[in-house]
Amino acid sequence: MSERTRREFLRQLGLGAVGFLGIRIMSGCEFVSVEQKGGLTGTEPFLTPADDGIWYWQSGQGLSKEASPRLTPESWRLRITQGNDTLGEFDHAALKALESEGKAVSYWKTMRCVFSLNVGPPLLTLVANGIFKGIPLADLFEGLDLPADGVKIRTFGADGFTSNLALSRVLEPAAEALPAIIAYELNGEPMTRLRGGPARLIIPEMWGYKNVKWIDRLDLTRDGAAFGQYETVLFPGNALIDNPGTVALGSTITSPRTARAEVAGPDVTISGIAVVGDDRIDRVEVSLDDGDFVAAELIGDEPGAVRVDLSPALQTAMNDTLQANQSWPLPNVWVTWAIVFEGLAAGSHSVTIRASDSQGRKQSSQSSNILLVGNEVRMEFVVT
Repeated sequence: MSERTRREFLRQLGLGAVGFLGIRIMSGCEFVSVEQKGGLTGTEPFLTPADDGIWYWQSGQGLSKEASPRLTPESWRLRITQGNDTLGEFDHAALKALESEGKAVSYWKTMRCVFSLNVGPPLLTLVANGIFKGIPLADLFEGLDLPADGVKIRTFGADGFTSNLALSRVLEPAAEALPAIIAYELNGEPMTRLRGGPARLIIPEMWGYKNVKWIDRLDLTRDGAAFGQYETVLFPGNALIDNPGTVALGSTITSPRTARAEVAGPDVTISGIAVVGDDRIDRVEVSLDDGDFVAAELIGDEPGAVRVDLSPALQTAMNDTLQANQSWPLPNVWVTWAIVFEGLAAGSHSVTIRASDSQGRKQSSQSSNILLVGNEVRMEFVVT
């Protein structure tokens, strides 16, 4: 992606502008064909099925689905290195053996691309939510001869994609932080190839590019310089992209599906999702036609509302997560929200959406840094 294209994309992201129709967009996450989907309504399911065509496709290298790595559990290997020295190596069977020893953990995570749009269904706005299961990196590092003064882990995928995370995130995580894991299951099923299987890196609070798919090498280094495709090529010099790479506070309108959509009145439902990487969503507010902001209903704000729509197997998977006994909404897990406006007159209307988190941060019309707090999302629609 050229510097000019990237700047324009981020400008649109910051403004919440998503009036794309019939345009083929190349993002750092994938090639997306955006089609007219105006008029569709309804809230999104809290858990995103992992099926292709529902969970968004991501390739930081711009690879097609057909060209992405074709690894099997039998052929996959993960090397842990320090430069040219191999400190340890794990195969899929070793991960499952650690699971049998009680080392595996699972948790909800919302996967969001840094190039995600702000209006449209999750498939096209590049956001999804699921339950990941795997082995913490801290357990894989146990017993290895780690460099005493190491500062970073350089991460490598079998597709050639690279990124990094701070070694301290693994060895000295913040209180109550969920562990970074090598995940091999998503939503209770083996991780599929297009989701990065048979194993991928998962870091709960971070943007999608940090969660390297088809992970095959972790290199521990004393070099604290920026490293990775996004960190040095797409966003050179941006410290927040390099570290910590945390998902910004943001919201998305998922229904209506496009800006300027025609929707049947006089009662109109506006719905969507909101998420923040290092905190929990506290409130989503909506302004109709530049009027006062009013609170939307948060549907993912307590576990019972989520559990009732899951299969028995997924209910069990939900009960097994590390967040099972935490208060909701959960950090770095989206809430789905909705609001109904009754008796709208035919013609053009607009809504403005803003989310806030439990730290008191709130989206505004002009954020000082959209990689920390995104701008409000504004959308026009037409009532018929």
